[in-house]
Order: sequence, then structure tokens, then C-alpha cells
Amino acid sequence: MHRFRIDALPDPQSLPRIAGVFAQRAIVPSAMRMELRNGFLQIEVAVAGLDDARAAVIAAKLGEMFAVVEVGLDGGEEAAASFGMESLAA
Repeated sequence: MHRFRIDALPDPQSLPRIAGVFAQRAIVPSAMRMELRNGFLQIEVAVAGLDDARAAVIAAKLGEMFAVVEVGLDGGEEAAASFGMESLAA
């Protein structure tokens, strides 16, 4: 499981554009969460089944977007637990 942590400008188009990066690659995220905090949209996207290289390419593409301020990428089982995926599976 990979977790993308994205800080974006609080623009109505930020969330659909970020979701579009995954849609263009025929990837359905396991979970998405967004919160307006500290003047930014803080978005977390969890995706299962990606290899590390593909996840890094997606993170780089997200980082190139105009509205995106910062992108973080975590991988492994600990990312699923910290994202709260166990509660989504229940």
C-alpha cells in the first residue's frame, strides 16, 4: 500500500485534478481523504498494488501540477495502518 500526502491550493479544481492523475492511469484508490487545514487542502490518497517505481512516477506527476504545493509518498504496510485503512475494511 502506498500513501500519497498532498498539500494543494484551496481551489475547487484541485481535488478533481489530483483524482484525475490516478484516473488517467486506470487506478482506483483504496481511499481518499481531504481536509482544509492551515490554508491548504491536505489530501491523502491510499493505493494498493503499485510498485515503488510507478508510485514515484505518480508522485512526481502530482508535484508538477500548478495547484500542488508539496507531495509526500509513504509505502508499505505501516502506511495503510496510519491512514486508517483498517477501519475502512471493517
